Amino acid sequence: MLTKRSGEELLNALTTLRADLAAVIAQLQERVGGVRILGRVRELFLEQRDATGLALQLGGFDRSIIEEAKFPEEGGDQIPVLATLPGHPAHEDHLVAHDAQRFSDWIGSDAEHLAKRVFHKGDQQLFIANVNRLPAEDTLGVDLIYHHVSRDSFILVQYKKMAQVGAGRSEWGYRPDGDLDDQLKRMRQVEEACMRLEQDPPADYRFVHQPCWIKFCKSEQVAPKGDALIGGMYLTREHVEWLRGRPGLATGPKGGELFGYHTVPRYLDNTTFTQLVQDGWIGTRGRASDIIQAQIKASLDGSRALVFAGLIGDDTTQAERTRERRGGLTG
Repeated sequence: MLTKRSGEELLNALTTLRADLAAVIAQLQERVGGVRILGRVRELFLEQRDATGLALQLGGFDRSIIEEAKFPEEGGDQIPVLATLPGHPAHEDHLVAHDAQRFSDWIGSDAEHLAKRVFHKGDQQLFIANVNRLPAEDTLGVDLIYHHVSRDSFILVQYKKMAQVGAGRSEWGYRPDGDLDDQLKRMRQVEEACMRLEQDPPADYRFVHQPCWIKFCKSEQVAPKGDALIGGMYLTREHVEWLRGRPGLATGPKGGELFGYHTVPRYLDNTTFTQLVQDGWIGTRGRASDIIQAQIKASLDGSRALVFAGLIGDDTTQAERTRERRGGLTG
């Protein structure tokens, strides 16, 4: 009997030798083990699905609906995740008029691939938009911008894919590419702008009040089953730069830079990151809305797809969120 790794290598060899078999193999695998990720269209869709599910979870909403997202065919047109979910997208008049108009102005309507939706829970509404202005093959990755309106706080999560590395390809890691320095520079500029706009004195305490995070996530060959989020490591922009300056940390076996579970000693996972955002321990403080529109534009101008989420309505207490988590909302 073949091991999982040997089976994957055999399938990869078959599809390399016989490209015409790829679609048939993918259909068989999807029937028994989930959606196979063969190319860039589905890679981008999976990242966007993860960011959409993460946005729902950050707002304290049930993310199980993303299980019903329908993956596009490889080689076909890219489709926003929200456009594939069941039910009819909510109209913007379900939102407070001021916020609806502001979100629409921020996002614009000139994207070829755009879908919006509103989710409701009690007195809270979560507005989510999937935006992409470029074909999948020209899109570098996904950014998630999450805005908590009542706190006037936001975070930016940029996705980076880890590949299988090391002897026997048994580890996951990300080797910095030529775009990372530019992206870290943009993140520093965002954080400097936020510092200038902070309330004085701050009205709300944070463990981390800088907004920029990177999610180093596995480059999955098969989409996670159900509504599971992609496994990964969340690091602040500052933490990434700190690791790059420390010999022996974020360093691969041959001495090159490598961000992975075996080279980064401390990071946040999906569950911990979500809980800290929900409870208001991380995120900007004060006048976040003044710079979000610029960050939306910067993401799209930087050849990145965008998932934007805005949480509207009175905040729930930490005790209420704890009861919801114990009732089945997990990471």
